[in-house]
Amino acid sequence: MFNKPNGLLTHPTKNSSENTLRDELIKLHPSVKEWGVPFREGIVHRLDKVTSGIILCPLNELTFKALSEQFKKRTIKKTYMSIIEGHTNTETGIIDLPLKRSIENRNKRTVDKSGRDSITEFKTILKTKDYSQISINLITGRNHQIRAHMEYLKTPVVNDTLYGANPLEFLKPYEICLHSSSLEFSIFEEEYSFKVDPPLFFNRVLEV
Repeated sequence: MFNKPNGLLTHPTKNSSENTLRDELIKLHPSVKEWGVPFREGIVHRLDKVTSGIILCPLNELTFKALSEQFKKRTIKKTYMSIIEGHTNTETGIIDLPLKRSIENRNKRTVDKSGRDSITEFKTILKTKDYSQISINLITGRNHQIRAHMEYLKTPVVNDTLYGANPLEFLKPYEICLHSSSLEFSIFEEEYSFKVDPPLFFNRVLEV
């Protein structure tokens, strides 16, 4: 299990040759190259470059296949912590809005009735004058799902300028307030639960 920092790619992409979490995994456990998917060795799921938090990296082929199947079937509970601009209309809610790649900006996802089903469940944990801290349960796991859904509600993830947020001067451009905080699953008749606290800059945002 890795706690991926903001600003680090999960695995290589066509448009970047920078260091990735996959590269660090191979340095620590070179054996994953013997059976892993090329350029994604040991990677069963991903986080956006600007998102921090838990990444599972199985170290043998049997576990890799088992976890890959669970992510595919959506049997792994994925919880995120986020700080958003403003406040949602309700303390809890389910956002069931399909998403597709934006025509105007190919780097974004946008709500569109012809898109793929995308379901996000949220609960407000804390409110300040300008922000809300929310816990998010991903029912589906589309690219940029949380970020696109929060933009649609007009409560974008803090510092996520790609999705309409105002930039904060004391944060780096890649430090958005979205963190994969826990994963829960069962495998080989054992129950597992991993939890990681969000980056320290979350506290700084809430103190503003």
